[in-house]
Amino acid sequence: MVVRELTTAAGACRRAASGALGMARRTAGLHPAPPDRARALARYGAVAPDYDALTAGGDAYRRRTVDRLPLRAGDVVLDVGCGTGLNFAALTRAVGPGGRVVGVEQCPAMAARARERAEAMPGVSVLAAPAEEADLPRDADAALLCGTHDILRSPRALEHVVAHVRPGGHVVAGGAKWAPWWLPGAGPLNLWTWHVNRRYVTTFEGFDRPWSRLAPLLDDLEVEEVMYGGGFIAAGRRG
Repeated sequence: MVVRELTTAAGACRRAASGALGMARRTAGLHPAPPDRARALARYGAVAPDYDALTAGGDAYRRRTVDRLPLRAGDVVLDVGCGTGLNFAALTRAVGPGGRVVGVEQCPAMAARARERAEAMPGVSVLAAPAEEADLPRDADAALLCGTHDILRSPRALEHVVAHVRPGGHVVAGGAKWAPWWLPGAGPLNLWTWHVNRRYVTTFEGFDRPWSRLAPLLDDLEVEEVMYGGGFIAAGRRG
């Protein structure tokens, strides 16, 4: 009886995970919505005071994404969708005292937290503007898009950012994605991914390949799947 009950419960969990994921995919497929700026501003404004603690579980993943940027002393790097500036410390160490880190964040509450963090870091500035409208420096050496699914699904934002990276400059994006359906455990993993990310993204359109709009803008794009297929790091160069 115990074995039967456990088996039944496990089956129910699998069916629930599969059903929830299927509904999310069907909704995204039937009604592919673009990113919703107003909704993003409201969501991030609400979580800004607690954002660092809420996302602390992704610290190792953030560091791994930053490490894919081949930064050198004196480089200028754009941290697009910088949030509260959680990547600033790693980026400033990489570019050294002669380099610059330019954060871009559209949510005023998040940008304010990023500026507070940047006060102790010479060479770091924060632009409070959407990625597609920010007054970016020309010929940056690199750009980082870490945990920025909405930006990755905005052609205008991506074209604007890449246009401000010098030819040969590096662009790295990282974030969550749907694990391939054929991977063992993909259903529960994708349900967990949806649960964790639903407060931070306003569309799951393109969540199977979040880098697909970035790929045509870069040369030599390489995509590494991480977190058992539930995450990715995409790295390429501007041609």
